Amino acid sequence: MLRKNLNLETSIFALASGALPSAVAIEKISGSAAFEIAAQLFFPHQGEKVRRERAFRFGELRDLSGQKIDDCLMLSFVGPHSHSGEDSIEFHCHGSESIVRKLEDVLLSLGAVPAGRGEFVYRAYLNGKVTASEMDSLGDVYLARETADLEKIYSRKDGSLQKKVAELRENLIRTQAILDTAVDFSEEYSTVVSQAKPPLIQTIHECSEIIQRYSVFRGGALVPRLVIAGRPNAGKSSLFNALLGRYRAIVHEEAGTTRDVIEEDIEVVGRRWKLVDTAGFRQSEEIREKEGIELGENFLSSASFWILVVDGSLGLSPKEEELIRKYGDKPHLIVWNKQDLKEWHVPGQQTAKGSLIASLSAKTGEGIMGLWNLLEGELARRDASGPLPTSVQSRRLEGALGSMKHLLAKLEANELPEYLAELNREASASLDSVVGQIGVEDVLDRVFGEFCIGK
Repeated sequence: MLRKNLNLETSIFALASGALPSAVAIEKISGSAAFEIAAQLFFPHQGEKVRRERAFRFGELRDLSGQKIDDCLMLSFVGPHSHSGEDSIEFHCHGSESIVRKLEDVLLSLGAVPAGRGEFVYRAYLNGKVTASEMDSLGDVYLARETADLEKIYSRKDGSLQKKVAELRENLIRTQAILDTAVDFSEEYSTVVSQAKPPLIQTIHECSEIIQRYSVFRGGALVPRLVIAGRPNAGKSSLFNALLGRYRAIVHEEAGTTRDVIEEDIEVVGRRWKLVDTAGFRQSEEIREKEGIELGENFLSSASFWILVVDGSLGLSPKEEELIRKYGDKPHLIVWNKQDLKEWHVPGQQTAKGSLIASLSAKTGEGIMGLWNLLEGELARRDASGPLPTSVQSRRLEGALGSMKHLLAKLEANELPEYLAELNREASASLDSVVGQIGVEDVLDRVFGEFCIGK
């Protein structure tokens, strides 16, 4: 439905709960005729009549011929003290498709109309119940797939984006000063202009990172992998089960039990990870086991974070040292396992170089909480990479980024410094707009294009 076709004088309705069938369905009505409509189809069990008051009543829904539709709980809200700022009614009935369809047929016959996408929120905006910025953030709340993303959305008011934009703005001010100097000292043009590139390139890089962060959030990036690796019988599967908190992988003293890759979802500090148990790294002539080992290395190469499980009674093997050299640049930690054995010894200095170490017994559970704390700290630190902009701020950042890339291209083409200085001022103005006031026109297209019916 187009905004220009909306009739704000009519009462609207929509299913405000989840997909049918369900245990409960919530049908929502909003508008000046909400109570009048409710009085014609809802009949409280106490024999009272529907009055324009804030209340909840248990009763019966009936069609216009008096035939029962369902038993129902009715919640009534008197405007402006409602979500939309208008008189509002909610019918909580059984989540049957036939019940909801019959109820909506009666609502249509009584003059109510189906709500368009985002129309409840739009009416809330018109009645001063929500701001344009809050509408924009609400759209992201609906998109959020991880609890960690919710925290970033709710913390937008902490000023972290404003602080970051201010830092980027300082880089452009430095660039402006350099270009203005080039205007005054044309004989030093090449030297001066070359100094303008580093702060500009840095700003472009950081601006791109912020845009990418929102793009990943909005697009629902693939769940990152947390891969467990090591040689056979080091305790990888025991650690896998301990981290999951349940028995999933087969654990046996015989080396080479895990011959394939096992994956399970796990949540760490509010974000889903794909926990992966790989086959032990060793030489094998058996085709199936060899394929499992090769598959495990493929998973390790694509891991966002990996854990090397070492048999603490034996120490590091040449193959494990090779893994550290090969994948040591990826975020990882080393688990020195089998602390319960007499032969276990304290991790040597050979593992301390650039690696975090945790000592534990995956078999008895000793040290597992210490590993969890270390793992949570590392993953949380890496996840807290910066502020999450709103959709409007991301679009404005894209505009600013385009201006800065245009400036860089002209800078590398040795354009006149006067022209470059003007382009830099335009880029600075675009960057300033990122944290400027968000107007309703910035978000209405999104509201009417993305918001669920009835929201």
